[in-house]
Amino acid sequence: MKTKYYFPILVAITVFSVFLSSCTTGGVEEDLPIGTPPPADQVTGVATNVWSALAKVTPVPYSSPLPSSDKTPLDGTYTYIDPNPPQWWVCLRCADYRPGGGIWRMQFDRGIMRIYYEVTGWRSLASYTVSGNLLSLFNDPYCKDMTGEYKWKLADGKLGLEVVDDPCSFQLRGKNLSGGTWVACPADEATDTEQPRGCMDTVPETVTAPVLKDGLSVIVRKADLRLVDPSPGILVNASGADQSLPEGVTYTYSDDSILYGTSRVLWTDKAWTEVVTESPFSSIGVQFRGDYVIGWARVLFDGEEIWRGDTSRIWSDLRTHGGYIEVSGFKPGMHTLRVERLNVDSRPVVVAFFGFNR
Repeated sequence: MKTKYYFPILVAITVFSVFLSSCTTGGVEEDLPIGTPPPADQVTGVATNVWSALAKVTPVPYSSPLPSSDKTPLDGTYTYIDPNPPQWWVCLRCADYRPGGGIWRMQFDRGIMRIYYEVTGWRSLASYTVSGNLLSLFNDPYCKDMTGEYKWKLADGKLGLEVVDDPCSFQLRGKNLSGGTWVACPADEATDTEQPRGCMDTVPETVTAPVLKDGLSVIVRKADLRLVDPSPGILVNASGADQSLPEGVTYTYSDDSILYGTSRVLWTDKAWTEVVTESPFSSIGVQFRGDYVIGWARVLFDGEEIWRGDTSRIWSDLRTHGGYIEVSGFKPGMHTLRVERLNVDSRPVVVAFFGFNR
């Protein structure tokens, strides 16, 4: 007798459809006029709890027994700021320990090594032992049967690691850990000693509604404006390359910004991009769009700040994050809309395009 599977398949399709409908916004949701206090999810930055959760995890003895929990001369928390461009996208299977720009944090704690990359939230842990100036790493979940050997030197609060042999993750762990100098964090976080950048979780930044000039109106639109109605009548890609600009519009950006497809990545402190126009537009806006790793920015109109916040928290649809900041109500004349990255954390800002309506 043949078994009929129509009903189970129908149920599965229905459940999946409901799931998609619950995850997809499908339009502009709750456009937010500026002038009243912003919603709670835009008032403060969210301090990550990834590090706190990682501190509660202990290694698994994959290849070797767990070492003694005695204190070692290497014990402490260290931070390293990689000056290279960060990883501003999310991949399903990125190479583990892949070096990337931004803040890295590493801790040696009585036989447990923990490491964390602030930009994407990637983290790992391992067992370690110290013998003289030789450091051994093992029981790492990303290279369970491999041991890494390093020479270490700690002086004046700075830790240097030199690879002796470490095949973990196609040698990427060794390149990462030995790629720069790790700065020691003060042992007592409650002291008045200034913490090196990266030692602490992101400090929430308080955001208040800006004071707008008479007549100005600012709307925060929760969408990618290219995909919904009404969309801007004219678009200028943030790439700045291979496009004809509308008459009366100029587009510029800082030299340290990074071309990324048709978008532009603002990575260094106060990196910027802007449009200037004297054409009689009724509104001008800017679209932020990227993965969840995009961070804090501010938008200025004619030199006055009209919005600031975490661009990844404006809106999200599946794996897309961002939103559109639009200003209107200005008088005819020369006007500038400028975006600047804020140095709240080490996440980049991805600007997709500027939009104009006549």
